[in-house]
Amino acid sequence: MYAVVTPTQSFWPSHYLSLARSAAASGRSCIVVPLALLHNDLLGGIIELRYPRKHLPLLFSYKPSGLEFVRLEVETLWWCKLLWWMLSCYMRRNTPVPLQTVTKHEDANLALNCSLPDFSPPPPYSRRSEDLEDIASASTPPSALFYSMLYENARSISLDCTPYHRLEQCIRGLQTSLAQGDFLTIGLTTRAGPTAHSLLHPDTIITAIPFFPRVYLRKHTQTARNAASGGERTTTPLFVTLPRVLALLTSGPEPFKIELVRNVSEEYALFLWRSVNDLEEDREIRDAFVREWGVEAWREERVCTAWEAGLIGAGLLAGWAIVVRK
Repeated sequence: MYAVVTPTQSFWPSHYLSLARSAAASGRSCIVVPLALLHNDLLGGIIELRYPRKHLPLLFSYKPSGLEFVRLEVETLWWCKLLWWMLSCYMRRNTPVPLQTVTKHEDANLALNCSLPDFSPPPPYSRRSEDLEDIASASTPPSALFYSMLYENARSISLDCTPYHRLEQCIRGLQTSLAQGDFLTIGLTTRAGPTAHSLLHPDTIITAIPFFPRVYLRKHTQTARNAASGGERTTTPLFVTLPRVLALLTSGPEPFKIELVRNVSEEYALFLWRSVNDLEEDREIRDAFVREWGVEAWREERVCTAWEAGLIGAGLLAGWAIVVRK
């Protein structure tokens, strides 16, 4: 256990000692750690992961080469939370997901199959503002990853922020809103791996954690929460599949033409780990975030971002970029 997590104080919390004693007394070869315990203690700053970039993918993968001596236990309360979140997404007011426009390109005829950049800027950590774009950006997956595949003045959107039951409605709206010849880049996260199609598998909860609404956003004013509702990620990554999205994009009265479909999981995971590193090591970014949102929010953003990157590394999540033309 000590190889994976470390206490932030000079002594171990008693509940982890109890878990270790229980495993030793029962003769088990691994320590079973309740997911809520680990998650809450990470958010509360009680423990820290020693090497999250190495250990999180192993912890999530359940492979023989993984962390056989530590296993996560998903409690019933997580399923209740997931059901509540699904209901919340279903009841969400019909706020359009904002399109982002890319205007900085040296070559408007940039090939669609070009490689992604080696460097991605940090995500747009938002300020406590009533401005829609500022508030929404805190929970919206960054679009900078897809910029190198766009034509000048092309637009991008993340379907992660569209409630699953409104996915077809959103795509039909995009099809009618774009002018003939326009390009659009669509960012999308899906479940991956052997358990991707099993809703009742514990991996469903583990993959849902980074998509749950950020607690620190919910603590602010109703106006801020209403503004964020258009940019918060939803349950869509848990249920959507790439074939379904492609089928919706190429159907309807005004179907899109698919120009490019690319798995950007590796690049997106790198982007997320760089974001975690910026929050931890970049004094300017760290201090600005803590000043605007507080230390608890800083911990939550670090944990959730690292968690999502770990899921991609474990092969439980995949990131996709789809370029379409009308």
